[in-house]
Amino acid sequence: MRIVVTGLGAVTPLGVGAERSWAQLLAGRSGVRRLPAELAPDVPAQVAGLVPGAEEPGGFSPDMAAPPKDQKKMDRFIQLALAAADEAVAQAGWRPESLEDQAATATVIASGIGGFRPSPCRRSSPIWRRGGFRSGTASRGRSARPSPLARRESKRSATRRG
Repeated sequence: MRIVVTGLGAVTPLGVGAERSWAQLLAGRSGVRRLPAELAPDVPAQVAGLVPGAEEPGGFSPDMAAPPKDQKKMDRFIQLALAAADEAVAQAGWRPESLEDQAATATVIASGIGGFRPSPCRRSSPIWRRGGFRSGTASRGRSARPSPLARRESKRSATRRG
């Protein structure tokens, strides 16, 4: 099997875009800051790397990732991943048109943790029924299964750019 990295995308606490994030790092900036009190009042650590919102320079808007109708169905961390995957695929100049090309396309997506707000899907999960992320059960299971998000992004970018 041959793997080729052809594009890079990033949505980070330093801003949207791999180039912007890298420039911010080189300038010695940090994306770590105190959390707004209303964001996660029950979380003991009140300092975190928070992705800037659309109102801030280089910030993220959910419109970068999905139409408003689809935004309602996904957690913010999924929107962030889709925006980063879009950037990587665009940077690569890859436009998979055939089903075979789409099947051979992958995006590697990483997230330190999912969203904090319990979505309807998450509320029904065994982790949340056992006490959520504070119970220690949320971080135990890691999976190496193919990502449905990566498959969706491959098909979505083919449709969007095709």
